[in-house]
Amino acid sequence: MKSDTIKIGIIGIGGIGGFVGAPLAKKYKNSTTKIIFICRGETKKAIQNEGLIFESKGIKETIFPDLVSDDPTKIGILDVLILTSKSYSISEILSTYKDCIDEKTIIITLQNVVNAREIVREALPNAEKIMEGCIYVASNVKQPGHIQHVGGPGKIFVGGKENKLLIDLLENGGLDITYVENINQILWKKYLFVAPVAAITSAYKVTFGQLLEDKNLMHILENMMIEIQLLAIENDSHLTNEDIVTSKDLLTKFPFESKSSLQLDFENNNQTEKRFLVDYVIENAKKHRIETPFYNAVNEKIKTSHNVS
Repeated sequence: MKSDTIKIGIIGIGGIGGFVGAPLAKKYKNSTTKIIFICRGETKKAIQNEGLIFESKGIKETIFPDLVSDDPTKIGILDVLILTSKSYSISEILSTYKDCIDEKTIIITLQNVVNAREIVREALPNAEKIMEGCIYVASNVKQPGHIQHVGGPGKIFVGGKENKLLIDLLENGGLDITYVENINQILWKKYLFVAPVAAITSAYKVTFGQLLEDKNLMHILENMMIEIQLLAIENDSHLTNEDIVTSKDLLTKFPFESKSSLQLDFENNNQTEKRFLVDYVIENAKKHRIETPFYNAVNEKIKTSHNVS
């Protein structure tokens, strides 16, 4: 990172992008750190005209970043690119904004996947400065340009090559962010919660609270987590039985009516992350000759419930 002006682009100003971008844009307004919201369509129009409306813990704020744009020529070369879009969008995004990325650009991924580095490298084979990460938060779009933080601590973990200056910059900007040497372990721990919960809530059309109250579904969920535990071992990540208990307990930390983003995407007929949260587990388990009867059954239920392949 250069010592003068630092340009940080946040791409995808939805629930996660808004949650990450709002404090940074507020803190670094009129400073040498420039915060750029990269978005398009109704979201771009709304934020350009009205600012980003961000609600958290009973407080509603209107925040204007330094730039709101989807034009690579206006955005220019970024020092940092924070990817907060859905997993299925990464390839297209990196292709669209490749002119904003050079060999010094640090790419931070905050998707609910365990293979973000691979996804980035497919689009940008020469990308070196990739900091894989994850965020623990429930944050939704009320309408374009209006984000509501509904639950979860907002804790961010990132890995890759350590960059204390960047972590300090983001932390001073209001993010609860921690660098960890072994990010793979944390990514799998989060995936242990996110993937099976997304799958089972989508398949059975239940909220987090309804899931907790259903002993049969909780039994299925636990066994799906065990299947992920077996797959994690093959990916040099050892998840313990205590990790499974912790993941199940995490459901109690969210409001009763909470829904997974996969479930919401199915309900709203949006493109979904099923390929990354369901198919990825089944396909990779098959490669390692791991049986996944519970994941398979839930996958079939999703297909019939939502009429998808």
